[in-house]
Amino acid sequence: MRDRYDALVIGSGFGGAVAACRLAQAGQRVGILERGRRYTLGSFPRDWSNPLNGWLYQHDQGLFDVRPINEMTIVQGAAYGGGSHIYANVHLRMPPDGFAHGWPRGYDRASLDPYYDLAAWMLDLNTVSDDQPFGVPPKTQRSREAAERMGRGGQFTLTPLAVDFGDPYTLRTNKFGAQQYGCRHVGECDIGCNYQAKNSLDLNYLTVAAQHGAELGTRCEVTRVTPAHDGAYEVLFTDHEASGEERRTTAPVVVLAAGAVNTTELLLRCRDQYRTLPRLSSMLGRRYSGNGDYLGFAFGTDLPMEPWSGPTITSAIVHDRGTGAARRWFLFQEGGFPREIAGLLQMLDEDDERLVGLHRAQDDVLAGIRKAARERIGNDEKDGERSACFLAMGRDTADGRISLVPVTHDLRVTWNLNKNLGLYETEERFCKDMAEALGARPAANPLWRALRLPVSVHNLGGCVMADDPSQGVVDAQGEVFGHPNLFVLDGGCLPSSTGVNPAHTITAVAERNVEALIRRIAGQPRWTAPEREHAVPVADPLDALHIPAGGTPAPAAPGTGLRFTETMHGPMYRPENTAPREGAATFFRVTVTAPVLTDFLNDATHPMAVRGTVHVPGITGPDGAQVAGGAVNLLIEGDDRDARKMIYTLPFFGEDGRPYLLDGVKDVRDHGRFDIWGSTTTLHTRIRRGSAPDGPVVLSGELRLGVLDFARQLTTVRISATANPLWQAGALSRFGLFFAGSLWDVFVRPRLPVPLSLPSATRGGVR
Repeated sequence: MRDRYDALVIGSGFGGAVAACRLAQAGQRVGILERGRRYTLGSFPRDWSNPLNGWLYQHDQGLFDVRPINEMTIVQGAAYGGGSHIYANVHLRMPPDGFAHGWPRGYDRASLDPYYDLAAWMLDLNTVSDDQPFGVPPKTQRSREAAERMGRGGQFTLTPLAVDFGDPYTLRTNKFGAQQYGCRHVGECDIGCNYQAKNSLDLNYLTVAAQHGAELGTRCEVTRVTPAHDGAYEVLFTDHEASGEERRTTAPVVVLAAGAVNTTELLLRCRDQYRTLPRLSSMLGRRYSGNGDYLGFAFGTDLPMEPWSGPTITSAIVHDRGTGAARRWFLFQEGGFPREIAGLLQMLDEDDERLVGLHRAQDDVLAGIRKAARERIGNDEKDGERSACFLAMGRDTADGRISLVPVTHDLRVTWNLNKNLGLYETEERFCKDMAEALGARPAANPLWRALRLPVSVHNLGGCVMADDPSQGVVDAQGEVFGHPNLFVLDGGCLPSSTGVNPAHTITAVAERNVEALIRRIAGQPRWTAPEREHAVPVADPLDALHIPAGGTPAPAAPGTGLRFTETMHGPMYRPENTAPREGAATFFRVTVTAPVLTDFLNDATHPMAVRGTVHVPGITGPDGAQVAGGAVNLLIEGDDRDARKMIYTLPFFGEDGRPYLLDGVKDVRDHGRFDIWGSTTTLHTRIRRGSAPDGPVVLSGELRLGVLDFARQLTTVRISATANPLWQAGALSRFGLFFAGSLWDVFVRPRLPVPLSLPSATRGGVR
């Protein structure tokens, strides 16, 4: 890399590729800094026996950057071409009403359509069809038939894909001069296409950028941006190609396009850790969105789905019901996966303890997945042909926050799960409906099932566009407030969830904003992309779908939930001293939620999500600390058949910025004195350093639920997702029977002279 460029582009995903291409075409000397590797024809990782060999960025800059960050598990790509190598090729336009809230002046669908058209030409969009070499995949046809059976045929559509469907066995040169094969229908779009059949960014935008002189540095990870004395910016980066050498380069124009999370993290570190950009807006990190992503599965379909046949995603169904805050708008897409991971996914259907047993922390679930992957990936799995994978994405609240933890400067994501439960639950119920229509059994991804932790592959926001810095970080052209010629042109600048696959909108917004940038810095007020003359208006298939006047049907699968608020308190002691006078008066007040009561009752680990506040003197400070990503496992099997446990896992951050865990258990058993009250209201508690249940103990003791606290707790019980009093009463009855039945089995049944128990429904066996 040179010491100086006219423009530096950090990242080469959809925003970065557009910026590099257009700036180079406009005659600028462009440098591209990309933290990932460059993958050529046939070079993507395929070592199924070792998940660390080329797959993970955390291990020698592999393809996938998977980051379990507090309240959201984030999946990103790391490669020359960014996420275009691991996304599912889908390019849909954001519906017109999506621009009505949160977007700056000047943005609407009509004004953005010409840039959508330009992106469509550059990415050469197509849909699957019968006249292609492999025709329409079985999973596409099965999905269409299922939509009809569900009464949703009018909301089904094929999706435009950035895929070449030409001759799959002839290498040809595309219109930009890059070489490609046609699609071989092997379902490997989201792990890097080794035939270059997907129109990833290195085969179009970045090819054009290189033809116009753009220079590339791969495995160059930017760590700092600093204003220079001459009005330019100095960019510091780690050159992993040169054994981690720290290097510098400068440019008067810098475009940040490292992805929503990474761009936001870089700016946060520049403002709060290194203080090189202290004037960044206080809105930095706010208005983060996971795009409502929800991942589901189905097993045992009545007809073969062949999920590895065809591109990863080929079709979609729109769900649109309700109004105002109760509106549930999302897109449901059939998915696919390589044949080699079919064996791993089957374990979700087999109730394997590594994936669906008791998990109390995010690391537990991920460790189970890694262990299962080592044993099952690559195995021949014939049953996989009757499996299905689903991805939903919708309009979430887009009010999350990306921040740095004080002192440690670790990255943190705060996500309002409670406000988004309605969306996630409806997506989950829709997945169940789809599974039933396919004659199959539904399954959720393990992180959601065990801990209610979402997984997002479409991270947005954090550096959002706005009309002024009190509302966002960049202006309507993507220029950072207070820092001239510093731009954000990736998904981080989008001020709301798109509700659809966001790649097309990121690309169109980048086309719009880089055009304005070039007109200004190049002194060419009428400059447009040369390819604009080839781009013709393209109809978006979502615009043609029929949405009934009253909205699409509600999912048939049940989804009533339950929540209550609990307060417990008591003294905690250091392990080396249990003197009463040294006890720390600890208490917590949390809201415990079962988003879908039926799922809670039928799950042997009875997981409930927890949000609230914990107060530990000397650790949390006087205002306490927020519990994020907490869980309660209610009345699960104990050490023997006559015992139950209630396990509390409440992670929080201390005043010192470090993670802690309130790890508690209620030992519900008959100690010989029929003490139902004492065993259900006494929490044997440890405060641990770190976020794992085996971390070092800082304090220990017993927290108790007082009589008045219990009386207040009863008044906080709420039933969600229904206003029908009969359904509410039924849900309370089911929960009450479960609770009473568990206590019956512990305290009453063992004392009876003959075997006797309450009906199975009381212990969660709801049918």
